[in-house]
Amino acid sequence: MSNLKPLQCLNLDKPQQRTFIEFFNALGEKPASTVRIFDRSDYYSCHGEDAAFVAKILFKSTNVIKIMEIDDHQLPYVSLSKNNFEGLIRELLLVRNYRIEVYTKSSKKKLENEWSIQYKGSPGNLAHFEDVLFNNNNEMVNGSALIAVHVRQELKQRMIGLGFVDVNERRMGVIEFVDDDFCTELEALIVLLSPKECLLPNATAEYERIEQIMKRNNVIITSRKAKEFTMHKAEVIENLNKLLRFREGQQQNANTIPEVSKAVAIGALGVALNYLELTQEVANHGQFQLSSLDSNRYVHLDAAAVSALNLFPKPGTSIKSSTYRWQSVLGVLDRCRTPQGHRLMAQWIKQPLRDYELIKDRHDIVEYFVDNTMVRTDLYENHLKKLPDIMFVLKRLLRRKASLQDIFRLYQVILRVPRMLSQLDVHNTGNVAVLNNIYNPIKDSLADLKLFKAMVEQIIDLESVEQGEYLVKADFDSQLQEQKQEMDEVHSKMKRHLSAVAKDIGLEAGSSIKLECVSQHGFHFRITLKDETLIRKNNSYRILDAIKGGVRFTTTKLQDYSESFASLKSAYEEQQQTIISEVIRVAIGYIEPWTMLNTQIAQLDCLVSFAISATTAPTPYVRPKMKKDGPSVLKLTQIRHPCLELQKDVNFIANDAMFDAKDASMYIITGPNMGGKSTYIRSVGVAVLMAHVGAFVPCESAEMSIVDSILGRVGADDNFTKGLSTFMVEMIETAGIIRKATDKSLVIIDELGRGTSTYEGCGIAWSIAEWLAKESKCFALFATHFQEITDLATYVPNVKNCHMEAFIDGERMTLLYQVKPGVMEKSFGIQVAKLANFPASVIELAQKFYNECEDHRGSLKEKQDIDGLAVLQTCFDQIDNFDCNSDTFSLSTDTLQNLRSLVN
Repeated sequence: MSNLKPLQCLNLDKPQQRTFIEFFNALGEKPASTVRIFDRSDYYSCHGEDAAFVAKILFKSTNVIKIMEIDDHQLPYVSLSKNNFEGLIRELLLVRNYRIEVYTKSSKKKLENEWSIQYKGSPGNLAHFEDVLFNNNNEMVNGSALIAVHVRQELKQRMIGLGFVDVNERRMGVIEFVDDDFCTELEALIVLLSPKECLLPNATAEYERIEQIMKRNNVIITSRKAKEFTMHKAEVIENLNKLLRFREGQQQNANTIPEVSKAVAIGALGVALNYLELTQEVANHGQFQLSSLDSNRYVHLDAAAVSALNLFPKPGTSIKSSTYRWQSVLGVLDRCRTPQGHRLMAQWIKQPLRDYELIKDRHDIVEYFVDNTMVRTDLYENHLKKLPDIMFVLKRLLRRKASLQDIFRLYQVILRVPRMLSQLDVHNTGNVAVLNNIYNPIKDSLADLKLFKAMVEQIIDLESVEQGEYLVKADFDSQLQEQKQEMDEVHSKMKRHLSAVAKDIGLEAGSSIKLECVSQHGFHFRITLKDETLIRKNNSYRILDAIKGGVRFTTTKLQDYSESFASLKSAYEEQQQTIISEVIRVAIGYIEPWTMLNTQIAQLDCLVSFAISATTAPTPYVRPKMKKDGPSVLKLTQIRHPCLELQKDVNFIANDAMFDAKDASMYIITGPNMGGKSTYIRSVGVAVLMAHVGAFVPCESAEMSIVDSILGRVGADDNFTKGLSTFMVEMIETAGIIRKATDKSLVIIDELGRGTSTYEGCGIAWSIAEWLAKESKCFALFATHFQEITDLATYVPNVKNCHMEAFIDGERMTLLYQVKPGVMEKSFGIQVAKLANFPASVIELAQKFYNECEDHRGSLKEKQDIDGLAVLQTCFDQIDNFDCNSDTFSLSTDTLQNLRSLVN
């Protein structure tokens, strides 16, 4: 966006500027995450702090900021063109999760103190900006859902009601559940639903923890009046009666739907409906579905696991970026060819399945496409990429903004999909999963659209489409037919006139002289530049212009014909629009089968994408063997990380991960920094998740039981925006793991216990590891630098030790990235510091104190190692006079004494 250019200045005189400054200052404070934009008809403007913010993110420069100055009052501003405005809207709503307020003049006099808010927008409420965000056939945004949450205390329990609305998919959902004080289940739902915005009752103490969860998951919070959450049920039912699409034969009353019995959740849903103002737009009436949300259908993922496993790219990352594929698991798996496929893939990644049969069906279908190269390639290269975003077209239909071209795009889907189905040789291969989940459902949807196809073929002039025009067949309407005949007659006269003119100037009609039509001149003649002399001195011909392609000219007779044709065409288009409006009305009646077909195409696209990812990986993925019953097992041979192996110049070293519920449910992993511990445990977590979404996995072989949750704590950092330290972040994440982990869970933990004293950190890490091994009995990978924790294997039989191999040859250390049984003999923090080119004197000092510590601890009953990096950090904490450009530095006697006291 940095190449955008702003308008230079506002067209305001001094009194107008003074009035506007007074008005703007009177608006008062606003949240920093809200941007005010002023619509000035031909352009837009932002003022004050917003001007600096917009200049930075949109123009990448503060030089575009102008100053409005009257007397002692100054007001910075930035002016925006229409293109600037649209780019800003996309950046704020879709990438940065900001709110927007657009102001317009509220009076005909257009005084500078009579501005008012015309409309608002937020990440969960894009209704007023859809034409901007999704114009020119832009893909609809992923995950623009909105939720509302209400808490009610019932018999000393916290009953949470949640209402969910996804306007793009026209879905609503409700769920009620009892949650603990830490809102563990609520956070899992947030990960599952990925809302952009959450409505909460304004500030009360019981919602503080919920606010923390929303902020931790990057969900913006909008406060509403508490009384809105207790609105009368009849009001909610009235809104639902307008919005819901009832099945044929179903009573047209929301009171008959089981979901409305969830009083707390329905109250929250009512707040969401009012906030989105859905009932005010007729296009929404009768178009939504309401269902009960069921989080138990999916593998529980906490926010920490989503981050630890790098499931999604950073916000704002373009799918067309050269690095997109290896930045995240979504990038690896998302090879989809359709917009609806991209959206569904992002949803599937957040919703790993727990149902064995559903997982098996997906694996069966992926295997079919992996084994059938011609089918896979034909669908991927020739068919899927040519299908439009059906939901986008349906949205235009519902808003009565569709054109004949939109109707024709849907018709093209009906023509192409049967050719796609003909590629699926399911009857001969006997693949029941493909037959039942892909072939038959799509075939049934096409059957429901049979009359839609007939309507299009009866109404649209398919011959004119080949010429780039979308017209109603003339013979469909008697008035149209009459107008078309008149137009054809005039066009024939123009052609005869062409022949006469060609004969007059001695050129060949249709070759050397042509009859053409452009909007600027209407119908005209065109000859080459070299033939211009033939008409230059002839008063019968009037030259219009000369372009690279030749000279355009006209005659009085041709001009009359052109005007007559334009008048007839205008009348034709007016009559045609009446018919198009009726066509759109009829087409809306097919919304349900089109919605179903859209979902089926998205599913097909995702499953083909899984097969493409599996077959094009540096080493092909394999189908995991899923266990439905029996003792938990997880066996991954030669597992690789799917993101890392896609990077250039990376020769990934694969390892095994072998778990058994009785003998080896936890591995404590030691080894040097940069030795591959984090990558190894992440690889295991990613493989398990990929298997549960239905994809193949990057292993030589894989066998696993169905897990109920994947929980992680890897690489926490200080979260300054939320006011949390590293230690507090990891304690919050680990507390969630302890509360949720069961014997069917997978837990990955890396470097737990940092940010506090060595002994406290070690004690916390030991106790958590012991809890997971003895109480939860989950499968766990526990990477640590606390050597003491490896002793847990001597007390708990299902705990095993392993380490990342490293080779020391004198002063040189080589990291081998191989997992080996047993404990790493020592930490290698000092060696890693050497690899980082620390000054020699710093290394020597660290080694000296490390050796002293080893000697001191050796006299204790239970020896405890101190990590070299911890000592090295202490050194830096105490060094006041260190020159980064020098190999030597001095330490005072007091400093040395302080260091010794610290390590002892």
